[in-house]
Amino acid sequence: MSKLEAIRMWCADRETPPIICFVQGTDPEVIKLTKILLQEELAEVILMGDELEVYDQCHIYRVNESLLYGVMNPADHTEIEYYTDLYLELHPDEDPKKAGRVIKRPEVLAQLMQSDGAVDLVIPDLGTWTGPGQVT
Repeated sequence: MSKLEAIRMWCADRETPPIICFVQGTDPEVIKLTKILLQEELAEVILMGDELEVYDQCHIYRVNESLLYGVMNPADHTEIEYYTDLYLELHPDEDPKKAGRVIKRPEVLAQLMQSDGAVDLVIPDLGTWTGPGQVT
């Protein structure tokens, strides 16, 4: 089963379009998949990465970026303090300064967003991802 088919099946079980976060938001394969998801109105999509690079890729592959749920750069995310506090709640023994650096890693921030209910599915690496049931 293709990755697209796996996502289609997973989305079909939802009452409303889920929010999917792609950690590698500048990857051309992610952008191509995002285009299909948006055209078919299967899901809302968040792409992580440098905003300019994400928008450049969207332009190259003709993805209407206004249809994206969001583009997020973990290095300067607007809710970084909130997610740092959430990380510290989940890891109380962690040094706060270190926690601030750790959550700037895209995969960590995406997982925190999923645990907080802000996104429904995190796809960390499309190349190795096997489907929505994969434990990440």
